[in-house]
Amino acid sequence: MVGEEVKTMEKERFCEQIRAQETSMYRYALGVLRNPADAEDAVGESVLKAYAHLDQLKDPGRFRPWVMSIVANVARTMLAQRNRLEYPGDMNQYEKSASPEQRELWYLVMELPAEFRDAVILYYYDGFRTREIAKILGISEGTVKSRLNRARKRLKTEWEGTYQ
Repeated sequence: MVGEEVKTMEKERFCEQIRAQETSMYRYALGVLRNPADAEDAVGESVLKAYAHLDQLKDPGRFRPWVMSIVANVARTMLAQRNRLEYPGDMNQYEKSASPEQRELWYLVMELPAEFRDAVILYYYDGFRTREIAKILGISEGTVKSRLNRARKRLKTEWEGTYQ
């Protein structure tokens, strides 16, 4: 009986933490997969994997980067399996609260090469530090910084071309 109560509490806490991260998870998956339905599938699969492997999370305070690394892996696997490129997915969820400039910037981000887009979404939209992004994407922190710098330059050029 006591074991069941602990599992119920764990399940409730897990659900709370997932709800707190679901927008970030979806946004990242959408950035990688460029299709709303695929992004939803990736998030769903990630939640299942995270719950199944919850015992592997050593530090509960690191839940956010841990679950985002799962999303990153699932989304990249889905993209590799799909082997096709689609037009960026729509942003219906976000358009209601975003200004026209924010929407335009999102679409410019979606046009970036995948390695830049991943870093930009995690850093600017989801607030991860470069060290955390490096762990999520399985690359060095220096590579993350380089990708962010190059992405900023590209975005600036595109933005200035659009609004001048």
